[in-house]
Amino acid sequence: MLHSEFESTFIDEPFLTFGEGKKYIDPKMGLLAYGPCLYKNRRAISSSIHLGIIGSKETIALAKQWIGRCQSKILGKEEDSLLFQPFPGFTRIFGCELQVLNECVEVLTKAEITQIVNIRNFRQRVRNAARLFKEKLSNLRMREPRPHVVICALPQEIIDSCGTKRRGYFRGPVKLTKREKQILEMLEEYRRIGQTTLFPVPEQEILDIIPEASDLRRIIKAEAMNLGMATQLAKPRTFKTAPRGPSLQDDATRAWNFCVALYYKAEGYPWKLADMKQGTCYVGISFYRDPQRRNVKASVAQVFTHTGEGLVLKGGRALVDRSTRSTYLSEKVAFHLMNDVLEVYKKQMRQLPTRLVVHKSSRFRPEELSGFKEAAKDIEMMDFMTILNRGIKFMRKEGIYPPVRGTVVKIGEGDYILHTKGWIPYFETYPGLRVPTPLEIVEHHGDTPLSILFEEIFALTKMNWNSADFCIREPITLAYSREVGKILAYVPEEVIPRPEYLYYM
Repeated sequence: MLHSEFESTFIDEPFLTFGEGKKYIDPKMGLLAYGPCLYKNRRAISSSIHLGIIGSKETIALAKQWIGRCQSKILGKEEDSLLFQPFPGFTRIFGCELQVLNECVEVLTKAEITQIVNIRNFRQRVRNAARLFKEKLSNLRMREPRPHVVICALPQEIIDSCGTKRRGYFRGPVKLTKREKQILEMLEEYRRIGQTTLFPVPEQEILDIIPEASDLRRIIKAEAMNLGMATQLAKPRTFKTAPRGPSLQDDATRAWNFCVALYYKAEGYPWKLADMKQGTCYVGISFYRDPQRRNVKASVAQVFTHTGEGLVLKGGRALVDRSTRSTYLSEKVAFHLMNDVLEVYKKQMRQLPTRLVVHKSSRFRPEELSGFKEAAKDIEMMDFMTILNRGIKFMRKEGIYPPVRGTVVKIGEGDYILHTKGWIPYFETYPGLRVPTPLEIVEHHGDTPLSILFEEIFALTKMNWNSADFCIREPITLAYSREVGKILAYVPEEVIPRPEYLYYM
């Protein structure tokens, strides 16, 4: 057996800032001890967050019951109280209440739901369901007081008939077997946390089981954004007490995630990055296929300030290299995209950044770099990095756990593996089920030392305000780029999409 030695380093766990400028590494414990971070550019939520609800009679009742539970303490898993912490109640954490406004509750009648379910064409059924939610959102938009966040409590009939479609010939709603549902939930969880299976499921078996994803959520998000309404979409199971099981998310964890997302969407500020250099603009550049215009790919930029505040911009049409099938931007499109990035940053922060860091999910071509640099010629410092996921894994020589989160391994000149998931010293365990897939840095253009750039990537894995998880696998600059792009695809060409990140979550 051949043995190779690789140069490796370790990055300490990044700190987050909470109330009164206090710092801690764990979002949950930081919020519990110090409360949310109040930032000068964010609205302070003083007494209550007003909620609207759209759903059937049954899902509205479930949603109200769940919101009531979130006001009080919800116990975690006793066997691991640090990893599965109890939820102490919304007011205890955020200093305000969740208040459902009776005048902001819109009921989906049985007749309306039945009318949608009985539409034979899948795409038309999805479109009509989204249109129904849009009508209800439009009603809530005119109410006074207007809700800060609208919970779209999806009826199970809508989920069954509009959520997924079997590949191939299709008639009516799809009913998956219990085993198929378990496999789908497992694959969704692995995809969310960046894990792979030790023995991969055969591709054909996946194709036979996995239905086509519906665009219902994306269309609703796009329509809500056009109306200026922040939304939280939820299935009935979100509101129900979960049965005990090793692979199921416990009620306390679900409450943490649900409430952090609500607080952010109501324009609260849960936490911010503690040690990031002020004046730095972080940008993630990625591509998506536009389902509205067949075989056309477009670019999207996810922009984050040094505090973690998120903004989204829709870029121009992308090109595809016929020989390599790689997607890239022309110099002109790259220039306009970066120019728009800096303009929206300036509008948000009231000044241009002094430093620009660009993360891209594919290698940079000369014309892209030229366009980006020309648009950013007034910026003092620039760094351009390619972050890939090629499936390279490292295992510990001894023990049952994967490498420690924060481990960086050099595997070649300018080629590094970053373990953003792994064994976490804070928890004294690895909070996962399978071997995690690390990130790979394969390209860097700029003057900032790689050690600093790696530290920033790790810090940006802690900026997911859609949950209270300790970290995610990718930096937030790239983590949700695919989903953001698919939402942007449903924004009409003549409409300028809103940049605030909360509309895409």
